[in-house]
Amino acid sequence: MMYSHTEATPALPPLHHSRIEEHGVSIRDYVDLLLEGKRTILLSLLVVLSITGVYLILAPRTYKADALLRIDKNKALLAATLRGDSNAMPTEAENPRAQREVEILRSRSVLGKVVEDLNLMVEYSPRYFPVIGEALARKHDKYEGIAQPWWGFSGWAWGGEKLKIAQFDVPDRYLDEEFTVVALAENRFQLRGPDDQVLAEGPFGEPITADIGEIKPVLIQVTELAAHPGTEFELTRKTSLAAIETLQKAFSVQEVSKDTDILSVELKGRDPKQLAQSVNDIANIYVNATVNWESAEASQKLNFLESQLPLVKESLEKAEAELSAYRQKHGAVDISTEAEILLKQAAEMETLGIQLRQKYEEQNQRLEAAHPDMKATNAQIRRVNRKLAALEKRIKDLPKTQQNMVSLSRDVQVNTELYTSLLNSAQEQRIAAAGSLGNSRIVDFAVVPEKPYWPKPGLLLAIAGLLGLSFGSALVFLRHSLQRHDNYPALLEYQVGLPLYAAIPHSKKQRQLTRLIDQGKDRDTGVLVSHDPLDISVESLRGLRTTLEATLASDESKVIMVTSPAPGMGKSFISTNLAALLASIKKRVLIIDADMRNGRLHETFSTDKQPGLSDLLSGKASLGEVIVSLPDLGIDVIPRGNMVLNPAELLVLGELAETLEQLKSFYNHIVIDSPPILGATDAAIMGKNADATFLVVKEGRYTAQEMEVSFRRLQQVGVKPSGFIINDMKEGSSYYPYYGYAYQRSDLQQKAPPSWLAGLQAMGEWLNKPEDGEYLPDIDEAELLDDSVRI
Repeated sequence: MMYSHTEATPALPPLHHSRIEEHGVSIRDYVDLLLEGKRTILLSLLVVLSITGVYLILAPRTYKADALLRIDKNKALLAATLRGDSNAMPTEAENPRAQREVEILRSRSVLGKVVEDLNLMVEYSPRYFPVIGEALARKHDKYEGIAQPWWGFSGWAWGGEKLKIAQFDVPDRYLDEEFTVVALAENRFQLRGPDDQVLAEGPFGEPITADIGEIKPVLIQVTELAAHPGTEFELTRKTSLAAIETLQKAFSVQEVSKDTDILSVELKGRDPKQLAQSVNDIANIYVNATVNWESAEASQKLNFLESQLPLVKESLEKAEAELSAYRQKHGAVDISTEAEILLKQAAEMETLGIQLRQKYEEQNQRLEAAHPDMKATNAQIRRVNRKLAALEKRIKDLPKTQQNMVSLSRDVQVNTELYTSLLNSAQEQRIAAAGSLGNSRIVDFAVVPEKPYWPKPGLLLAIAGLLGLSFGSALVFLRHSLQRHDNYPALLEYQVGLPLYAAIPHSKKQRQLTRLIDQGKDRDTGVLVSHDPLDISVESLRGLRTTLEATLASDESKVIMVTSPAPGMGKSFISTNLAALLASIKKRVLIIDADMRNGRLHETFSTDKQPGLSDLLSGKASLGEVIVSLPDLGIDVIPRGNMVLNPAELLVLGELAETLEQLKSFYNHIVIDSPPILGATDAAIMGKNADATFLVVKEGRYTAQEMEVSFRRLQQVGVKPSGFIINDMKEGSSYYPYYGYAYQRSDLQQKAPPSWLAGLQAMGEWLNKPEDGEYLPDIDEAELLDDSVRI
């Protein structure tokens, strides 16, 4: 036995055309919509993941090599501190800062040396088979030597090929033009120009020149070439500036973290060995450059100091001679305490002033006047001069002999201190010039990267998954926004005024039967009930049968007409299976194919189409001649008969009513499969003789307007439809949320869906569970009674 929760809704009295209450969109509505479009979402996900997978296979691999540099910004400050020279301590602007070193590392003076040392102006690579060649070459094991050509294409590289060029020079007009190196047998190669013309041929290791019609010939020296004869390599010569700019684009320098003065030097490219070599070369060149710059700066300072020493020594000797002569002439001179203090202060200020002027002159050789250090030194000189002027004024107030003695003693003291300071500074600069280590150190050298930096499979697949789900969801919402939304069953019940009697789910088995009938391969009956009585669609039809048994309990309610607004709605499917189900409960049932234009019930039951209804109504056959018994199904059938040109007139003049009254005495139920109501008047004529009339519509193939027009057309001839039936409801449809409540015998239950899908379905079913009275607007009790009376 099998029980389905997909029972048809009970037959309710048709409601009036009042506007249904609008409800806001809830989360469950979105979940329902996504579950309904899960196939679209999964297809979108698979497409995006497939495209990403193809990209991951075919995309060129990019590697990254990096090194770490430490910038010693406190080295100059430490040296000044050890000397005890507070005036020589560098300012903040003089300290090597990380940002300044970044720009130095990216400068053409550093990268240009790398380009020259590694010959980066020459670019060459194997010529791979289009699209898939490079991917196949990556799969080749490098330890197995050179890969054999695929499919006999020996001109392409397939993995394991090697080429090294020590020198390649071309005329200026051929810069950035693509040349070709072709491997030959016996350690020889061939050079071809941009026009594929052979320019030169020769062995490895020797410089070879080729005349190309310019003043400057082409010069090439191949040091290594490992490839099958005929394999081609692409070769290009760039300018030094272009090579530097290319290196700058792939090169990046950044401070590891703020105020650490640790720089990370990174370079990205496709050749991992060349990357590591290039990064180490950049680091070494920079460190050596800082050493050379510091040594050169120390030498420059030493030269300045050595040029000042003779002048200061001469000034010292002159001051000592003048002081000695004054003492011999005037004898001992008593100097007061105030004069001694003034002498000491004036000597200090003058010494400081001289040192500041020397510093200013030294800075002036390497800095501009607007530089902050130059401005700071100049301001210090002005302050010292003001203090020295004040001391001079106080010294002039002393007695004449003391003034002269203070002045001469100050000159000797100042020149002595200055000369001693210059001697010490010169010695320090000699040591610095001889043993300078620079202000940078290499913390970590670059190593050859083993794994590519890009593409990153995990990241790309995660992004692709999100994009696929997002794109699929967007398609579902877009499709939903473009669809008509006036055909919801609950909405139709209010707008059209007809109750929904049943919602029949989609049946895969019925689709197979229909295909076999169309192909003429089904020699048996095409009724779903006889092929698969446990199908979910059949179970819903059983619910329709139960409803009809309750609503048509009267003995006079025997004739049931099934029609539809347009062809292709499935009215014949409903008619045949409903008749078979009624016969299964010991009812005598007759089904009439009343579509005398395109009726196909004879194909469904595998009988002859004639004689039939048209022959009966036209008087060409008797009632006993047109009835065909089907013992397997327990029903009788009247096929359509011969095709006629005027079925409507035949129905009016052919005594249809009398025939039906005669048949009622023999059958409990008579099911009429009529033509579509909007395509012909036949259904309206036959409907006057039916006890119950049902409109069959197919999900997604009908509108409220079509239902209303069909309803009015029947009402115009006095036929009041009993209700409507929705056919072919898709699984997961938001119009039929109880699709998944089928209840089967345990030995016939299908394999359970994956746990994640079952969880989604369960969540959707729970969210779809309507609250009490959710879809029903508030209806006045008096109105409901009034509607019931009118019905």
